[in-house]
Amino acid sequence: MTEISKQTKFTLSIETIISLAIALFTATAFYFDLKAQVKEAMEQPAPVISRAEYDLKDNAIRSEIMSNRQLIEKNFEKLETIEARLYELKTK
Repeated sequence: MTEISKQTKFTLSIETIISLAIALFTATAFYFDLKAQVKEAMEQPAPVISRAEYDLKDNAIRSEIMSNRQLIEKNFEKLETIEARLYELKTK
């Protein structure tokens, strides 16, 4: 291991210094751009759902529920038929 003291020399090439400066500048620019985007997003109003959009979604959900209800009723009828046939097989 190398000891670090007052006499230790540390050398950097011009390319390394320029690379570090560019990286620092890029990180700083990214930070401030991100900060500005967050501030802008905080100032924007919340989206408002229009009455027409609400009614369309409500109608779509209600029609889906009714469709599911009809499917459940059909399955229930089939189940009753299967139970009746099973009962007939058991009694024979």
